[in-house]
Amino acid sequence: MTDAHQAERLVRLRWACRRTLQVLDQPLGEFLRECFQDLDMGEQFAFERLLKSRDQEILDWLIGNRQPRDAGICAIIGKIRQHNDLTAGE
Repeated sequence: MTDAHQAERLVRLRWACRRTLQVLDQPLGEFLRECFQDLDMGEQFAFERLLKSRDQEILDWLIGNRQPRDAGICAIIGKIRQHNDLTAGE
């Protein structure tokens, strides 16, 4: 992927992290900024699939009320939770 395509992708993802439920903006946005580049391609695609989900679904997954059926999204939820737990103490 060219640098221009990667930059365009990140802009699109940054907008997708802005949610109607504002409680999701911080964990999703921070994960994108601080962790996305370190994910392998499959994990990046799973994060993109996560962002296509409804806000209430994402919230339920993040707080552990439900599990996503998609194994890739499930793994990304775990990474977002872990990152959020690490940064919450800062």
